Amino acid sequence: MNKFAAIAISTATLAVVVLNGGAASASSAGSTGTWPAAFPLPTNPGTLVSQSSTTAVVRSTDTVAVVLAKLDDLYVTKKGCTLKLAVNKPKDYLCYNPATGKSQEIYFTFAALDPKPTDPSHSQTNAFFGKG
Repeated sequence: MNKFAAIAISTATLAVVVLNGGAASASSAGSTGTWPAAFPLPTNPGTLVSQSSTTAVVRSTDTVAVVLAKLDDLYVTKKGCTLKLAVNKPKDYLCYNPATGKSQEIYFTFAALDPKPTDPSHSQTNAFFGKG
């Protein structure tokens, strides 16, 4: 498996995540703070590796397919968000943001991981909070 994965670019954020078998590192331009609580992350099971007000990285022992299903349940079924469908695009949702009163784009990219004794994670989810 290629250990370099997931380069995601948006108008709000440039984030590069490098998977090296150890802890993930993420950097984002001009982002501080914590991920907005109104928009859940797939952390059950999962570990929040890093976060800012516009990006978050979660590692999970669930496979990518299981995380995808959980995100659909969280965002479409429970929050009433709209899933934007596109070929070869990340998981992308449009949700009402109660803080701004506008629609907010939240999208996710994924990487399948090889579990190791020091990190049993099977997947990594990279979350991005777009402009609303």
